[in-house]
Amino acid sequence: MSDVKRVAKNTFALFIAQIISSILSVLLGLFIARDLGDVALGKYSFAYSFVLFFTLFLDLGYNMLLVREIARDKSKANKYVSNMLSFRAISALIISLFVVVTINLMGYPSDTKNVVYLFALWLIIESFSSIYKSTFRAFERMEYESEITILYNIIRVSLALVVIILGYGLVAIGLVFIFTSIFDFSLSTIVCERRFVKSRTELDFSFFKNTIKLALPLIMISFFKTVFVRADTILLSIFKGDEVVGWYNAAYSLVLGLHVIPALIVTAIVPTMSYYYVASREKLKVVYEKYFRFLVMLGLPAAMGATLLSDKIILFLYGSEFTNSIIALQILSWDILLLFLYTFLGGLLISIDRQNEMAIAALITAVVNVIINIILIPYFSYVGAAIATVSSEMVLFGIYFYIISKHIYLLPIHKILVKPFVALVVMNLFILFFNWLNLFVIVILSVLVYFATLFIIKGISKDDVALIRQIIKIRNR
Repeated sequence: MSDVKRVAKNTFALFIAQIISSILSVLLGLFIARDLGDVALGKYSFAYSFVLFFTLFLDLGYNMLLVREIARDKSKANKYVSNMLSFRAISALIISLFVVVTINLMGYPSDTKNVVYLFALWLIIESFSSIYKSTFRAFERMEYESEITILYNIIRVSLALVVIILGYGLVAIGLVFIFTSIFDFSLSTIVCERRFVKSRTELDFSFFKNTIKLALPLIMISFFKTVFVRADTILLSIFKGDEVVGWYNAAYSLVLGLHVIPALIVTAIVPTMSYYYVASREKLKVVYEKYFRFLVMLGLPAAMGATLLSDKIILFLYGSEFTNSIIALQILSWDILLLFLYTFLGGLLISIDRQNEMAIAALITAVVNVIINIILIPYFSYVGAAIATVSSEMVLFGIYFYIISKHIYLLPIHKILVKPFVALVVMNLFILFFNWLNLFVIVILSVLVYFATLFIIKGISKDDVALIRQIIKIRNR
């Protein structure tokens, strides 16, 4: 198989797995909200966010390092996999202890603690599966990861939905997660051991001493990003309780579910930007501007449309019990645009080898997010958390934009925004006049109005199409 076909196959496999996993996660959240209520959704969101902070330290950047090092030298596979499995087993015991002690010191009721314990075990088992899935990536056989991940998530969510329909609660859902994660781990182990690596029990401390400096910077970005994405849920739970956490996450989960769109675009374009960084800075500037404008054209109508139609969206998806989520969605809708843009800018920074500056930006954003949350949540509850999220991600976007402007090109944002803004105004007027229409009808028609206006005022040019064709040719070459 040629390099181009192999890359295309692997990329497509991961795309499909990510899309299906995102859809199923949002679907499960909707069922929990509608059938179990806002308090249950709050406990579910808190338990996941709380445990996630601890289980991040199981990785310590080694999954990414494993992919890079084994891809360069396949003979290292057994060494990396064997040591990572042994080290993770020890780390899992320590992390479990920290989870138990911390949640008990925080004084949560027994039902919340039980869910936290179950989610901790679930995510720990998943962390072992991730070692084998990272190995699939290192050997460029992502179809195994994709197929196992899709099957695992379909079984996990399906069984969880059955549990909900039968009238069971979060503890039963947690047990389902553990059962299916064991299946995921077992299947990943069997495939990896038979086709790629025969792991053994090994704990070489010199191995970790020599690799920890390479691994730690890779985890720092993920950790700080997790802080500014999940800290609000934990702080809301501490200050305001489960019900409020449920209202907030009902809105926020819809926004986070859209992360797959810019992530897929960035995954596709990073190789091209990396190529141009070495081959032609001028062409890199052109790609940067064109794709930035493209994401603005997508993100603006999504953000404004969600703001104007937030009441219809929340009531349709969650019901009247979640009317308090409407204002949260109106604010968090603008996180959609920011999410689109800073994800793309992050991909560009990786392409030009600015990961260290990304880590600093993530640290600053995490600190800003926590400070704003602590200041606003006691007075403005989940509305304050929504404001903190959008504000901190504006900071992240601003820092990313500054770094790129310094090293690559100062983008004329005011010129880029003019035509999409005109189309946005026309779309807004349409939504306001026809707000009485069915949600699906008004969404489809407003999208058509927006892009038709953009086409009429030449916001979409032939150059855009030509550029995409050129990029495809370069990637093929």
